[in-house]
Amino acid sequence: MTKRRTRLFVITDPQAQQQTALIKALLLARMADCEVHAFACVYRDLDEGGQYASRQDLKHRTLVEAEQWLAERLEALDAAGVPHTSEVVWNSRWHEIALREIAKSNCDLVIKSSFHHGRAKRFFSKTSDYSLMRKCACPVLFVHQEQDWKSNRLLACIDLESGDPQHARLNKAILSDARALANFIGMELHIASAYESEININNLPFKQHAGHSTTEQLAEIYDVDTARIHLRRGETVAVLEALCAELDPSIVVMGTLARTGIKGKLIGNTAEKLLDLTRADVLTIN
Repeated sequence: MTKRRTRLFVITDPQAQQQTALIKALLLARMADCEVHAFACVYRDLDEGGQYASRQDLKHRTLVEAEQWLAERLEALDAAGVPHTSEVVWNSRWHEIALREIAKSNCDLVIKSSFHHGRAKRFFSKTSDYSLMRKCACPVLFVHQEQDWKSNRLLACIDLESGDPQHARLNKAILSDARALANFIGMELHIASAYESEININNLPFKQHAGHSTTEQLAEIYDVDTARIHLRRGETVAVLEALCAELDPSIVVMGTLARTGIKGKLIGNTAEKLLDLTRADVLTIN
């Protein structure tokens, strides 16, 4: 049986000069057998295009131009022999359409470029990053402009303090996907967890044995050196931000649990906060 290629769903930005998500997709495709689906969404109001006779004409011309633009951006994939498909859609709410198309695509990974936002903007606006992070069923890799994977480290961040089943399930998914990605692209896996009071043994991805520390058992189960297990006391975001500055990982892997309403805005989400505090690319798992 022929092994299925890893399918990458790449969200392009027609307004950006550099398509960082496509650059990272090509990098991944060169490392392993991948196929790329490039997605673009465009929309213009009729008053933006006075030369068009009708809304239908505006839509048609805009879509044709966008398809030509995307085809040019995919020439690098053609040159590298990476199989790919593309789609351009017309809609004013692109992140909602992207989520719909992702669900239909049977993709393994979504890649989207991201840039740092101020805390006020993240708090008061519903950014596309947050929408994807909270609602996308498959992992999403948010890539930053300045980060080019120069370091050989991948940092998986888990929650060993919360005792609820959701976090326990998410820890297993994070560690499984982080290990797979580290092997996939040949990076050194590090595991981190911050705790303010104590580690909740009921939330560990294994049964704690007497005489063996949590660090030793995590290292044994995930086949990493104990020096690459980082369990530190302190406020979660502050600890992880410090670890990112110290280790300079190329990719940080984090879980995200959807929150709604004003409570969700006030509490926030560790992955959402860290996205603006690290130079690393951030892989989120829901």
